Amino acid sequence: MKFTKTAALILSLSIVGAGIAACNNEPEPVSSDINIISTQQQGGTGATAPSGSIDADAEENNFYFVFSGVKLIPNSLLDDSKFNDDDYEFYETASCAGQGMSKEFTFKGGSFKVYTNPINGLDSISSIQIYDDTVTTPEGIYVGQTADEVKAVYGEPASESDTNIIYAKGSSELGFVVDGEGKVVNIIYNAKI
Repeated sequence: MKFTKTAALILSLSIVGAGIAACNNEPEPVSSDINIISTQQQGGTGATAPSGSIDADAEENNFYFVFSGVKLIPNSLLDDSKFNDDDYEFYETASCAGQGMSKEFTFKGGSFKVYTNPINGLDSISSIQIYDDTVTTPEGIYVGQTADEVKAVYGEPASESDTNIIYAKGSSELGFVVDGEGKVVNIIYNAKI
């Protein structure tokens, strides 16, 4: 009996260890001499994802963030060819689902990051995270404002706690992380799965 319990424990730990080793979430730097494959097709027509793999109504129904005139929308495709090479740095790591490479794009020296997940070889925006007051939401909210200022602009949240104010729209969420003084310290756009 003691041997069976010990063997089961060792097997369980081995499976957990293999899972961790197989899906390391640490991003790997991408060499600057590697060409990034754009999600845009030749001839100027944007690439389209297979039906059901992203939210086809994301542009009309979701929260979005704008950088350099480009809308970044959770649950939609990221077309990094719309940005200059010096607008961002990016890292990639194997997707935990084994479907390709998940990517992390860091813009404006770390002001905000865009995270993508692979969907049939294309990059679907899963999260946008804002870290400082050099960028704002399209509605004008930025890191450092108060929870009351957020609510004055966005209205009553879908959920709220001492540290989070969350709004839901379409297949996206917009969250504001607040500190003990009620100041916004992080703004997060998420794709709802």
